[in-house]
Amino acid sequence: MKKLVLLLAAVMMLWAAACQKTEALAPTEKNGEQVWHNTFKKHGVDNQVELVSFKKVNGQLEGDHYTLYFEAQERYLTDNLKPKGTVATVKAAYEFQKTEKGWLGPDNQVYEFGK
Repeated sequence: MKKLVLLLAAVMMLWAAACQKTEALAPTEKNGEQVWHNTFKKHGVDNQVELVSFKKVNGQLEGDHYTLYFEAQERYLTDNLKPKGTVATVKAAYEFQKTEKGWLGPDNQVYEFGK
């Protein structure tokens, strides 16, 4: 009986370690936030919108693609896009593709695994 308990404990520890390793290999909240900044800069509106907060709320791995679901609060600094001072909550997702060197984001930047 004692051997069975020890075997079960070892299996559970290995399973937990595998889950943590998989999560570490997924694009991070920091990666998603960087994509947000790069995208706004690319479109030339980075001086019109300020990122107040960025939170990864979920993620889904399907083959070599990972969808990072997030919620961001954005403050508008000019009247060009929305009334100045407006803080809007945006719920969206970014899709990353797995490559040899890391995750290729929608901003065409590669993010190292687990960083």
